[in-house]
This record gives sequence, C-alpha cells and structure tokens, in this order.
Amino acid sequence: MGLVVSTSSRVLELLESIDHLYESVVVDGSLWDEAAFADWLEAAIADGESLDRDAIKIIQRAVRRAQRLQRHWASRLEGPADWRIRVDDSLGSAGWRPGLELAEWGMAVDPDEELFVELANRFRAVNFTPLALSYETWLEGLDR
Repeated sequence: MGLVVSTSSRVLELLESIDHLYESVVVDGSLWDEAAFADWLEAAIADGESLDRDAIKIIQRAVRRAQRLQRHWASRLEGPADWRIRVDDSLGSAGWRPGLELAEWGMAVDPDEELFVELANRFRAVNFTPLALSYETWLEGLDR
C-alpha cells in the first residue's frame, strides 16, 4: 500500500511546482518546448486520484500561462533579476491567477492552515490587497 498524501499537501506541492515552472521558463526559456510542457503537465497530474476535473483545468491554465511567459522571455536577453518581476512584467496579476484558483480549490476540498497561508499570499499577488480573513474566521464560515 502506497503513502496517502492529503489533498492539501498535494496542492502545496503543485503550487511550488508551478512556481518552479514559471521561474524556469522566464530564466531560461530555451529549455522548454511543447514536449517539455506536455511532460511537465503529465507529471503534475500523474497521480490521477487527488485532483478532479476542475483542478486539472486550473493546472492546464497555468501551463498555458507558462507558455506565454516562455514566448515572451525567449527573445529577450535581459530582464529583471527576480523571476517574479518577470512574471509581473509579462502577464501582470493574471499570471498568478491559476495559483490562486488552485489554492482556493484545495481549501474547498481539504482546508489546511499552511495552504491558507499560500492562498492569502496568492490573493495579495492577484488582487493587490491582503485577504481580510484569518484561517479561523475562514473555517467558521464553512460551518454556516
């Protein structure tokens, strides 16, 4: 019997993986072609159990954003040193939206305090304002 990973842990891993994907495509886009993106997507959704159709669609959107980032930065020799600024320069807050949506999906399926912190961070990146709830307040809202 294999190790059972919680959905929230799986979402946290995926969020980190999406961040690494974005970093890689804006720092050295030459490493990425259609086959590399397809391989990344296949590996990301490989377990086939912890993700539903909605989550897979969100991850596919993240890959499409990464492809746009790669095309944008492939022809540029220089840019900001911080990969996050490169994402902002290329896509603005829309670049971060798939991560926010995936964190929201994870919180709806398997609430977790660590995942809530990621949700709050990504909410700020997309909406330019802090999330106005604490984890405890958010949980109380679920009970209603």
